[in-house]
Amino acid sequence: MPDPFAEFDLSQHIIYEDNYLLVLNKPAGLSTEGSLGLAGFVSAYLEEKYPWKKQLITGVAHRLDRRVSGLIVFAKTKMALRSLNAQFAKRSMAKRYLAVCDNIPEQKEGELSHWLVKDREARKARLADDKAPGAKAAHLKYSLLQTANNYSLLEVELLTGRYHQIRAQLAAAGYPIVGDELYGGPAEAGNAFGIYLHSHLLQLEHPKTGKQMEFTQAPAQTGKWNLFKLPR
Repeated sequence: MPDPFAEFDLSQHIIYEDNYLLVLNKPAGLSTEGSLGLAGFVSAYLEEKYPWKKQLITGVAHRLDRRVSGLIVFAKTKMALRSLNAQFAKRSMAKRYLAVCDNIPEQKEGELSHWLVKDREARKARLADDKAPGAKAAHLKYSLLQTANNYSLLEVELLTGRYHQIRAQLAAAGYPIVGDELYGGPAEAGNAFGIYLHSHLLQLEHPKTGKQMEFTQAPAQTGKWNLFKLPR
């Protein structure tokens, strides 16, 4: 299979850039980390654009699953990375996602709470009880935005940051994400690289100025996304 990112142009995915931050719209199918992932493209971009700035780093402040698209922020300096890491630790940085799910929740708003363990062999998160080795509490809020046929468009706000959290919790609640066969979601023809989960809103404090910043990015209007009027 040919590499879908052989001609990837990072500059076409930049939402915001200054001396400290680089906010990107990550495509589905591209890993966050690694030399062949988004971090590798960021490193090459910084080296090419700023060859005289030897102090720049490719600071991975948070991650998106390979099959998830949307907003992600990289730090360009050590100070900025420390600030972003602190904001994530304090949960002062807000991240919200859009998901197209199979089935429709009975309640328009709700909070899901589970205990999850990471199954490294299966490369997925599994539900567990609080006494299970490695179990971590997972919490999220969701809002039902729209419905179409038997599909629902949910906005999800993470209250914790666990491995595959949104995917596992929505599936456990009975409305798995479309295309996410790993968690029981219906297959989606022609969507081999992604699932219908997109990071569409990111709020953070600028590491240098302290200014509150908000970024939004709608998913590409393709496939099942076409069933809904997407928030911008």
